[in-house]
Amino acid sequence: MYQIPVSCSVLIPFIDNVTLVPISSSNNITVNNQTCNECLCTAESSYQVLNCFPNNTCQFFDTAPQTYRIQATAQGRLYFPQQILPNASSCCMPDLNLLLSKLRNAISISVNVSSHCLAFDNHGFLVTTQSSGQYLYRYHPTHLTLIDSTLIVNGLSLQNMVYYNQAYYVGVYPGTILMINSNNLTTMLNITSSYINNPRDIMLLNNGRILIVASTGNNKLIFFNQSNIISSDYSLFYQQTSHYVNPHGMWPINDTAFYVTSWASNTVSLFTANSSDSISWTETLMINAQPIVSSSGGNHITIDECDRRWFSLGLGGILIFDNNGSMIGNFSFPNAQFFDMLITDNYIMYFSDILSNRIVRLDPNITCNY
Repeated sequence: MYQIPVSCSVLIPFIDNVTLVPISSSNNITVNNQTCNECLCTAESSYQVLNCFPNNTCQFFDTAPQTYRIQATAQGRLYFPQQILPNASSCCMPDLNLLLSKLRNAISISVNVSSHCLAFDNHGFLVTTQSSGQYLYRYHPTHLTLIDSTLIVNGLSLQNMVYYNQAYYVGVYPGTILMINSNNLTTMLNITSSYINNPRDIMLLNNGRILIVASTGNNKLIFFNQSNIISSDYSLFYQQTSHYVNPHGMWPINDTAFYVTSWASNTVSLFTANSSDSISWTETLMINAQPIVSSSGGNHITIDECDRRWFSLGLGGILIFDNNGSMIGNFSFPNAQFFDMLITDNYIMYFSDILSNRIVRLDPNITCNY
């Protein structure tokens, strides 16, 4: 179907009741308080893909992600402002053994830094926080040269960090979440709650309106909702105890399902919403790596474009599972304790290694022809 947006001049193809979700890392911007027509006029000259969500929220992509999925979104609409449809999303490396062989022989560079979580921001920088320190670091994604380092807090320990819509969300010990502007590095919001005890991963759902914190100290997931879209403030509205000790890493599947790792149990649970208001979730065990790796270290899970689950298990390396929870492979390199990882286009990967205090970039020299 096609639409001519108000004040604009061209027919723009769209699909109703769906949105596009990138699988690998992708730069995009989310804007609130703009109608879909206003977003279309902005996107017409500069953006290849536009998601329009209910409640006047838009998501812009400079270029279409190489790998993506189309997600059902009630009252949503997916536009292609340049009238260029993306190539079909496909699995570039279905042969896992071949991929692992290429990774083990990949070009490797590293930078010495005591890091935890990894993310890409709207500038294309690789971002991390100092492990149990106070600094946020930004690096060039290809050369790993330091762009800048910023003191976030004095005397307090940064536990984790995620990037979402031009902001870094940073967990600070013992129970604070900071929202930091990724453009000027000022603190936009300070979220505190007595329910947060040693925050680990942070995840945002429903276009940023739901914020979930893995509170590892009391084995809970803490849910906040955005009480004021204009000020971006968040209010506590729900908490749920995890069946497995020390919830740690999280990975969103969609707005009604996500994964949570257990650091102590080396497990991955699937949480599915029981209702559309995100109050009460059902927890189902999906992966149990305890029989394979006995030492605690269930840090983070990452899903690649071929729907494989890469489970970072500290000194236990990275175990790879299919979507049924069956182990299908493993990966490691010497003198490493894996905390977090990123998989980008052409299977260029980044790892935070908390044993050797470094970030490692691997380029397996793969060219995916999607």
